[in-house]
Amino acid sequence: MAERNLYLCPPKRIASALLFGALTTLSSRAHSEEPASHVEGGVAARYMPTGWFTWPGRAGADSHAAGPDPGAYPAVGLAPFVDYRLNRFVSIGFSPEPTLNVIPRVVSYPISVMLAGVLRIKVEYPDLRSVVPYVLVTPGYSFLFGCCTDGAASGDSHGFVASAYAGMRIPLGARHSIFAEGGYMHGFQKDGGRDYAPSYVVVALGWQMSR
Repeated sequence: MAERNLYLCPPKRIASALLFGALTTLSSRAHSEEPASHVEGGVAARYMPTGWFTWPGRAGADSHAAGPDPGAYPAVGLAPFVDYRLNRFVSIGFSPEPTLNVIPRVVSYPISVMLAGVLRIKVEYPDLRSVVPYVLVTPGYSFLFGCCTDGAASGDSHGFVASAYAGMRIPLGARHSIFAEGGYMHGFQKDGGRDYAPSYVVVALGWQMSR
C-alpha cells in the first residue's frame, strides 16, 4: 500500500503544477492584452444643416405663424474634448460646445450663441484593421444668448441638452486620428417657464490625439 501511494503522489503533483501554470499564463495574457488607461483630446468641427425650435405661444406671431414649431437656420459649432479611456472599448470625458447661428426661421435675427457643457460617453469597437467605429452619447446643460423676436427679448433660454452620434475614426499612426460622425441633438431649454429649445441634425469632422 505504501508503495502504491508513493507511485501516485508524483503524478498528482505534476498535474497540479501544470494546472497552476496554465491558469497563471492565461491570467497574464488577458492582463497584457488590456491596454493601460490613457487620456485623449481633440476637437470636432460641426455643421448643423437643418433643425427646428420647440417654441409654443411665441410672442408677436400671427395665427398662421403660430402653428407648427418653426424650422431653424443652419448652425455651426466647435466641440473640443478631453476623454479618459477606461478600457479598450469605453471612454468618458467632457466637452464645452459653443454653437453659432442657433436661430429659428421666423424673422430676421442677429447671430445667437448656444453654450453647452456636456458629459461624453463613447463606446468603440477597436478590432477592425483600419477603422474604429463608435457611438457617442453627450448629455449636458446649455444656455442660449442673444435670441430675440420682433425686438422683444425671447432668448437667454437655458436647460438640458442631449445628443447621440455614430462615427468612424481612422488612426494615423500610434497617437493621431481623424474622425467623422453624424447624429442628432435635442434641446430641453426653457425661457421664463416656456419652451424655447432648438434641436438639430449634426454632422462633424475632427481630429484626436492620444497621450
